[in-house]
Amino acid sequence: MAYKYLTTVALLLISVLLPTQTVLAGNISSGDSGLLWLVNRSNMLTSSYVPPNLCEYQGIRLQSVARDAFVQMLKSMEEDGIYGLRLQSAYRSYSYQQAVFNQREKELKAKGHSKSEAENMASKSIQPPGASEHQLGLSLDVSIDGKLTQAFGETKAGKWLEEHSHKYGFVIRYPSSKTEITQIIYEPWHLRYVGTPHSTIMKNLVLTLEEYLSYIKQINMYIFWEENCDYYFLLYSNSLPEVLPPGTIDISAFTSGETEYIITTRKSYPTIW
Repeated sequence: MAYKYLTTVALLLISVLLPTQTVLAGNISSGDSGLLWLVNRSNMLTSSYVPPNLCEYQGIRLQSVARDAFVQMLKSMEEDGIYGLRLQSAYRSYSYQQAVFNQREKELKAKGHSKSEAENMASKSIQPPGASEHQLGLSLDVSIDGKLTQAFGETKAGKWLEEHSHKYGFVIRYPSSKTEITQIIYEPWHLRYVGTPHSTIMKNLVLTLEEYLSYIKQINMYIFWEENCDYYFLLYSNSLPEVLPPGTIDISAFTSGETEYIITTRKSYPTIW
């Protein structure tokens, strides 16, 4: 599949991440579902944040856009002869994450570790409350046998997701080659819905979400088109205009320090090309 990029730096990877001190701002736009929000220990969600459009899939809550994409992806997997992929977890509230973290800390303390040791050890495998992507309702843990292990990446399902999940708006959020950037171990079972065309651009340029946000910020605008002649303009700005450009189909807003950053996605069909 031939993809074209209208910038001379389109194939450059961002090797140095910009420092972040982020508290995500969910009230910038009512239409912002957090597709490109970066959530980690430096970019914490508040205890009161609840994502919009939560729905259920087999008893598990997640945002409707992620649910619909997951169902479509499952259908394609089965058409390719791969069956049995299960959704293990998705949305987790702040309080739920707090309980999970506390339980792990309690188990470690029972083994003789001090409180500080237990807290540090727990944080290596479990994100503290507010630092988990699952609170967005856009992150999914999937498996075939109910086990979340790195061996999943070597299964037919794991390899299929690595190759095709971007077509449905998902990325493997914590790849094995980027642990120094994500600060999270390789998790082939952890999918993050970022939507298209973001997922395809990240796949093509081999970028994590951290790198992708830095990339868009540095180049200000990214132009991407597919074989079906769908053109997408990703525009970056430090403020949300009062009137958005015509054709805007997605807004993702976040804050870093005192500055607000807005990424808008527009779709159009330029007649000059």
